[in-house]
Amino acid sequence: MTKTIKTIIIEDESIFRKSLSMYLRNRPEFEMVGDFDDGEPALQFLKRKNEVNVVLLDLNLPTIDGLEMTRKILAINPDISILILSHEGEKSLILQALKNGAQGYVTKDAPIDELLVGIKALAKGNNYFSSNISAKVMVQFGGRRTGIATTKIRPFITNREQQILEFLYKEYTNREIADRLFISPRTVDTHKRNLRKKLNVKSSVGLIKYYLNHVRTEKVVSGI
Repeated sequence: MTKTIKTIIIEDESIFRKSLSMYLRNRPEFEMVGDFDDGEPALQFLKRKNEVNVVLLDLNLPTIDGLEMTRKILAINPDISILILSHEGEKSLILQALKNGAQGYVTKDAPIDELLVGIKALAKGNNYFSSNISAKVMVQFGGRRTGIATTKIRPFITNREQQILEFLYKEYTNREIADRLFISPRTVDTHKRNLRKKLNVKSSVGLIKYYLNHVRTEKVVSGI
């Protein structure tokens, strides 16, 4: 039996939220496990409900904006994939959402089929950007436009994740990394697990290879 994609929506536009929720509930590949009009009740739900694959998240919420929500959601469960839904396609917002850990960004005027493809892409661990967004992202990341709406790019690695990768390359243990970054070994393990998922690798060896091929290379080229 094919596993369904467990999804929640956090969106304060009632008609949009209810319509999208109803549509997804009628699709056999999705399991709608909740919809919310603000951030705090959604966060409380996620603390109780661990089996969520993809969160559809509006940027403009009443009390906690979507960028901050992205950080809070991943702090609760770093295995969740976040797809931003927004009327706005400003490059600065897109890049900040990526920096905070979102894996995709779709504008609300995108066709419903495009949104479905985006949810499925995130559920598989890929990035997804609607066609009018992908060009902006690819320019920033030095990529090339493919002409296909689904655009897989090299994942955005935060400064903390870069530090974790560098310490792994230097063969530091979780405890040694934790001591140097003033975090717990459990948090180090969470970062490593999140990196394995984000980079689609199976072990620390894969993480080290990524560091050598991308992060360290870029630092040498830029003179860092």
